[in-house]
Amino acid sequence: MVIITVLHVVVCLLLIALVLLQDPKSGGAGGVFGGGGSNSLMGATGAVTFLTKLTRYSAIVFGVTCILLSLFSKPNVGSVLDTVPAQAAPPAATAPATEAAPAPTSGTETAPAAPAEQPAAK
Repeated sequence: MVIITVLHVVVCLLLIALVLLQDPKSGGAGGVFGGGGSNSLMGATGAVTFLTKLTRYSAIVFGVTCILLSLFSKPNVGSVLDTVPAQAAPPAATAPATEAAPAPTSGTETAPAAPAEQPAAK
């Protein structure tokens, strides 16, 4: 993965330089190295095709490294908030303790019966 990333950055910088060196219709940075009225980097003929081919191959390598980096990247399976440690909830405000009032009873309820006495063993 690191090798692909380094290759991607190098090809990206090379591609930027090659595009800037290309000779547009109105002249450009490519004419700086070729001399006076030259239309190419290395001389009057042949260098434009070299730059064009090098740019084409660099663009292909750049595209392939883009695809490889996207395939090998770790998929995002969760939220950023999933990584935040859980904070302790603030203590809930409690009301002062009061004695619970007995439940109202109606006249139809019966009191629990006393346990039956067992005869004493002799």
